[in-house]
Amino acid sequence: MTEKEFDLLYAAHKGKELAQFSKDTLFMCEKNGWLKSGKLTESGYEALSPYKVDNAIIMAAGRSRRCMPLSNYLPKGLFEIKGDTMVERQIKQLHDAGIKQIIIVVGYLKEKYYEMAKKYKDLIVIDNTEWEEKNNISSIYAAKDYLKNSYICCSDNWFAHNVYCDYVYDSYYACKYTDEFLDEYCVKSTDKEGYMTSVKKGGEKCWYTIGEAFFNKEFSAKFVDYMVKEYYDPEVKYMLWDDFQIRHIDDLKLKVKGYSDDECKEFDTTEDILQFYPNFKDFIEQFFAEEELVNSSTRLNYLSNYADTKTYSVVATEQLTGRLHVNENLFKPSPKVMEVLHNATYEDVYLYDLTREDELAVEISKREEISTDHILIHSGSSDVIKTVMSLVLNKGDTVLISAPSWNYYKSIVELKMAKAEYYDVVPGKNSYEFDVSGLMSKARAVSPRIIIITTPHNPTGAVISASDLETIIKENPSSLVIVDEAYLGFSDQKFDVRHLLAAYSNVVFSRTFSKLYGLAGIRVGYGLCAPMAKQVFRLDVNPFRVNNISRKMAVAALRDEKYYKGLLKDITESRNFFINEMNSIPGVKAFDSAANFVFIHFSENTDVQALKDYLAQNGYLVRLWTEGSRLAMRVTLDRKETMEKVVALMKEFLEK
Repeated sequence: MTEKEFDLLYAAHKGKELAQFSKDTLFMCEKNGWLKSGKLTESGYEALSPYKVDNAIIMAAGRSRRCMPLSNYLPKGLFEIKGDTMVERQIKQLHDAGIKQIIIVVGYLKEKYYEMAKKYKDLIVIDNTEWEEKNNISSIYAAKDYLKNSYICCSDNWFAHNVYCDYVYDSYYACKYTDEFLDEYCVKSTDKEGYMTSVKKGGEKCWYTIGEAFFNKEFSAKFVDYMVKEYYDPEVKYMLWDDFQIRHIDDLKLKVKGYSDDECKEFDTTEDILQFYPNFKDFIEQFFAEEELVNSSTRLNYLSNYADTKTYSVVATEQLTGRLHVNENLFKPSPKVMEVLHNATYEDVYLYDLTREDELAVEISKREEISTDHILIHSGSSDVIKTVMSLVLNKGDTVLISAPSWNYYKSIVELKMAKAEYYDVVPGKNSYEFDVSGLMSKARAVSPRIIIITTPHNPTGAVISASDLETIIKENPSSLVIVDEAYLGFSDQKFDVRHLLAAYSNVVFSRTFSKLYGLAGIRVGYGLCAPMAKQVFRLDVNPFRVNNISRKMAVAALRDEKYYKGLLKDITESRNFFINEMNSIPGVKAFDSAANFVFIHFSENTDVQALKDYLAQNGYLVRLWTEGSRLAMRVTLDRKETMEKVVALMKEFLEK
C-alpha cells in the first residue's frame, strides 16, 4: 500500500471528503476492493490493520531539575496548564484518538503518578528503577515488552490540538522548523523518501525534533534488538533515546513530521511555561499554599547547576545469596573480624577516637613500610576516589578513563562538570591487556587533569605491568594518576608503592577492605599519596575518624594473614575451575582474571540478555557489559560448589 493510498483510506475511515485525492489513487483503492461508494470495506480495514496503533508509551520518570523548586515536590508531567495536567491532557487525547492501551513509565516521585492513575482504570504504570542513574533510554528499556506500533510520548509535551491517530503509516519523529540557531537535535539531511540521515545537536534554518515519535512494529523490533545488546554499554546509560536512534540512524529510520510552532510545545523550565501561559503562576502559588511550603519561590534554586547530572547507583536487590553481580567477597571475612564486633564496648560506640595515632593507619604503615603521613583513611575506596577527584578537578577539565570501566568515575566527572575521555583495555589471547601506547597517545592529545588506572581492571580482570604504570606516571607529570587497587590481593601482582611515592608526587593509590578482606558492609578504605597531597585531601574528610568498630575490624583482618592466605587459595581454585569449565563450552571465551570475577564473551548467536535473565530466574545475579556490538558478562566468584551450579545452568541454557 502506498502512502497516498493509506492517506485516502484513513480519510475514509474518519468520514472525511475524498475529493482532495487523485483519481488514480481513488481508482487503485476501489480496484483493490478497499473502498466502495466512498466508504471503507471489510477488505479496506484488513488492509489498514498492519498500521493500527497498538499503544502509547509516556515517559515520565525524570527529575526535571530545571523546574525547581516546583519539581522538588511535583513531577513536571503533573504541572497543570489550562485546566489539565500535561500527562492527563495527552491521556485524554490518546483515548479520543481510539488508543486505549497507554503505558506510563514513572520513577521520580512515582507515588504522585500512582495517585493520578487511579482515575484511569486501564492505564499501565511501569516503575523505572534506573531513572536516577540513567537517561530516558532506561524508560524505553523498562517498557520494551510493549513496543509494537507505538507512540513514544514525553510527559512535558503539550499539544494545542489532538495530533494522535489510530492508524499511522510509517515511523516518524515530530519536528518544528527554526530559522534561528537552536541547541536542539537538528535534522541536517534526509534521503529521497524523507527519512532522516543526519541529526546533530545545534542548527539553524532546519527542522528540529520535538514532541511525540511513532515506532512501527519493524522499527520497534530493531530498536529493541539493538537496545538489549547495547544497554550495558557505559555510554548508553547517559543517552536519550534520541541519541540511541542517531547511533543507528542508517537502520533505525524515522521520517520528519512537521508541526507549526503553535501546535506543539515542550517545556524545559517553569519560565518556558509562564511565557506560554502566564496564569501558571496561580497554579504554583496555590500548590505551595496547599503544601504549606514556606519561601517556595527560592527553595533549592542553588542546586540548578546540577540539573542534568546523573546519580551513580547500584541496582537494588533483596537477595542475599547468588549475588554474582557486584564483586563482593562471597567467601566471607576472617572470624577474627567478627570477634571484634562481638567484643565491642560502649566506649567504641559513644566516644570519638581522639588518640594521637590512628591504629589502622599504623598497621598499614607497618605493612607498607611507609610513614602514616602517606596514608589517608576513608570510608571506602570510592570515597577516596571521590575526595581526590572533587578537590583536583575544575569545570572543563578532562579525565582519562578506561573503556570499559566502572561508571562511578564518570559520575564524579559529571558532578564536577568536567569531561571524560577514554583509552582502551582490549582482549588478548587469554586475558585483557592495557593499550598503553593508545593511553599515552590520548594523554598527549587531551592533556588530562586526571588519569585513572584500575588494576586489576574492572570489569576485565586485566593487570598493568609495574613498568607500564611507572611510564604513565613519569611521562605525564602534569596529570594526577589515580591507581584504583580495589581488587588488590587476588593475585601476586603488587607495586613498589614506597618507590613510586618517593619518586613521584603525581600519583595516588586507592584501596579498600571491601573486596579481598570481605568487609564491604562496614565501608573502610584508604589512599596512599604524597604527604603534602594528603594534607589537602583531608580538607574533604570528616574531622572525626571512620567509625571505631570498623577500623578495629579492618586491623583484625590485616593481622589474620593465615586466614586470607587460605581464602586466596580457595578463590584461585574456584576461579581456575570456572574459567576452564566455561572455556570448554563451544562459542564461549572466559578470560584470565587477577580479581574475584571473570569476564566472558559469547558467540554472536547467543542471546546474552536471555542468559542473564535465565540465571536470575534460578537465583543468580550477574552483570552485563557492552563492547561495541558485543554483549559480555561479568560473573563474581563464589565457592566452587556454587560455581559448579552456575556452570551447569549456563550449559543447560546454551545447549538449548
